[in-house]
Amino acid sequence: MATQIERSSATQTRLIEATITLLDELGYARLSETRICERAGVSRGALRHHFPSGRYDLLPMVVERLVAAEETRFLALGPLTPLERVHLMLHSTLTYPEHSTSVALLQIWMAARGDAKLYDGVGAIFDSVLPRLFGLDTSAPSDPQTLALRFLLHGAALHRFNADYDIDQLRAALHWALSLIEQPAGFAERFAAFTHQPQAEPA
Repeated sequence: MATQIERSSATQTRLIEATITLLDELGYARLSETRICERAGVSRGALRHHFPSGRYDLLPMVVERLVAAEETRFLALGPLTPLERVHLMLHSTLTYPEHSTSVALLQIWMAARGDAKLYDGVGAIFDSVLPRLFGLDTSAPSDPQTLALRFLLHGAALHRFNADYDIDQLRAALHWALSLIEQPAGFAERFAAFTHQPQAEPA
């Protein structure tokens, strides 16, 4: 029989995963506690018990979960250059366009820019994204190719919320763009290993 700690952890996990799913499906503007609770199958009281300030307590945990999960996947591959990392992210988006960690992260990041209370909770985590996920030294400028590919990655994530979004067209556009760029040496083997690792999947 599950202990209270295990039940509490399971409830928090359902709420976090429901939030990720809703950000992916509906976007930040339509995120609400009611929708989160319905998707997670828990009461509003349960959400407030675990996250007293609602989204201001919940979203930092969502961001950290997503960042930590991707960080773990990269670390499992051993040393990687920033260019290799962004190639892995882009090819993952090409292969699995319906699932993108960038979609949820970028939406929360943009919301936090206009919400000081939210920024207080997530700002430090977002500040850690460049070194943790991209392997970048924040005190040094990115090389042009890596930076350009980051632009492409972020644009692909945000395009999902445009009126003309079509998953097949997104895949075709990414395939065209990546076909013009030389892959890092040994990339195929690294990508195969990367895609066989568990992702932070929504519920």
